[in-house]
Amino acid sequence: MASNQFADISKDLFNQIKFIESRVKDDSFKDAVKLLATAEKTCEHLESLMTPDNQLQTHIISNRRLEIGWLHDNIQQGLQKKKKPAKKRASK
Repeated sequence: MASNQFADISKDLFNQIKFIESRVKDDSFKDAVKLLATAEKTCEHLESLMTPDNQLQTHIISNRRLEIGWLHDNIQQGLQKKKKPAKKRASK
């Protein structure tokens, strides 16, 4: 039962990450921040279901953590780009 639950939550987390990636590509960084918080909680829940010494589950969680970290960095960079003021051209 626990392995089925792990698989279901792992698949859900994978889908959440893919959706967040699409929001980042669409420059919807504020939406992505909210979704990323949910994905992080899902990842924590997934870790709590992990069977001790299961290399496959450890690898899955490690990969999801990396993806979440990359998304976090991409979102932060995107938010910083939006805050930069537009350069005005000098009048002639």
